[in-house]
Amino acid sequence: METYSRAYLVIADYQSPYPDPIIFHEGESVAIRKEFTDDPDWKDWVWCQGDNDNEAWVPKQYLEIRGKQGIFITDYNAQELSVLVGETLIIFETINGFGMAERANGERGWVPLQNIQIGAE
Repeated sequence: METYSRAYLVIADYQSPYPDPIIFHEGESVAIRKEFTDDPDWKDWVWCQGDNDNEAWVPKQYLEIRGKQGIFITDYNAQELSVLVGETLIIFETINGFGMAERANGERGWVPLQNIQIGAE
């Protein structure tokens, strides 16, 4: 996981498939259901289910994994942004092929790194 603040330009549209983001909190326990294996650029993601049947893809790095259980070692918000070509975003963190992005209006969410490029100013 890298943290910084840099401007990026959206070079390919992205539509978030998850309209209702899930938030997990440090110390929360989840069941680990499966590991994401469909795209080698998006490795180290696991599908987690919380106590309230809330589910989301989560970076392994946010969890202490004990068999099929995980304990969050930090808060995690699964919000993704739908973006359009030409938008400018500020990226604050990257992990497992995604960047935590912010629009000029303050809206934040994850965006695939393959849909953006460094250099927007």
